[in-house]
Amino acid sequence: MSSTTDPFVRQITWLVNAHGGRDQLSKVSGSLVSPRTLDNWCRGRYPRNAVTGAVRDLDAWALQHSPGYPDAAGAPRLVETCGPQPAATPTPAVTAPETATQTAPEPVPESATAPGRPGWRRPWVLAVAAALVVAGTTTGFLLLGEDEPEALPALPSTGDGRLRPETTGSLGANTFSDPRTLQGQAQKIPPDTTVQVRCRYYAPSIPSVMPDGFWYLVDSGEWAGRWSPANSFMNGDVPGEPTLHNTDFDVPVCR
Repeated sequence: MSSTTDPFVRQITWLVNAHGGRDQLSKVSGSLVSPRTLDNWCRGRYPRNAVTGAVRDLDAWALQHSPGYPDAAGAPRLVETCGPQPAATPTPAVTAPETATQTAPEPVPESATAPGRPGWRRPWVLAVAAALVVAGTTTGFLLLGEDEPEALPALPSTGDGRLRPETTGSLGANTFSDPRTLQGQAQKIPPDTTVQVRCRYYAPSIPSVMPDGFWYLVDSGEWAGRWSPANSFMNGDVPGEPTLHNTDFDVPVCR
């Protein structure tokens, strides 16, 4: 089996696991790729000579229906990691220019120094130079400190005190610890499962949560305290009927 360091294998393996297996991924994606082909891709036997239509179709589908794709796998998109890879451009060797040999100047004896130069100034000059070096070092540390990224503010988590029931759709709903960075993906809510949600939060971090861009803060079961895309729920729509609501706007905004 191919090493998981292969970015294509890592990405397709994440997609398979995120949807519960090869058969499930093939089914929910509308049979864009067969389970057997998915198995071959996970084993490293994927298209290496060209980006095939199957890869393009699954990549486009994953962008719309797999929250976290492609960043959650820690690898680029499928269309970016298969097919021919560009050859590295050779770097021409650089020959160091010949350097003329320099002769160090002879030291000047103390007696040859200019007359009248007071000897007490030398320690003072050295002290000032040392102070400048210390000051420069301190300034350097301050400048480096300014480049550190600022931490994100705490997420709001308060609604209006009343919980609302929301039911997941046929694909279930992924949950995350932070909808802004998609960190902590785990504990997927199964399909057709009703949970209580506390409030909604706007975080258009990935295309698949659009057009509304809202997330629910779940407040029941093992998913309590985790965030899930609002459009993964029915939001009052009837199962089997066309989707009319991507968000239940009766759920209050988190504050």
